[in-house]
Amino acid sequence: MTVEIARQALEVINRRMRDRDAAVADLFVPHALLVGSEANEIAHGSKAIAALFAGIHGRDYTVWWDFPLLHSGGDTQRVWLFGEGHAVVERAGGSNRLPYRLSAVLVAEGDDWFWELFHGSEPQSQAAPMRPLAAGA
Repeated sequence: MTVEIARQALEVINRRMRDRDAAVADLFVPHALLVGSEANEIAHGSKAIAALFAGIHGRDYTVWWDFPLLHSGGDTQRVWLFGEGHAVVERAGGSNRLPYRLSAVLVAEGDDWFWELFHGSEPQSQAAPMRPLAAGA
């Protein structure tokens, strides 16, 4: 169940990122913390997160994420996730796939899920791909 929630949340945020939709910020709770892989990509709270996304959407490329390896856990109110895959940077001339990791927390509000923590990072060297973890590991 939790991995389905995580994948659905990633699908929604990716769609809004590809569309440069300012409403991407609405996917975060008001007190959320977003930490990207760049030194200046730290935003706490709705206004700061909206401003960060406005800056990203103003660039000459779009960014979205592809996490074929995804771990998650949690309950009916809070889901954590860890993804290992790529940040996909798309420009008019093509796209680049950069190694990327995401640690995040989603919280339920009614029937919807919102990002409470979004912490992305670019590994400094190519690590061996993540292996599925055994239950309880």
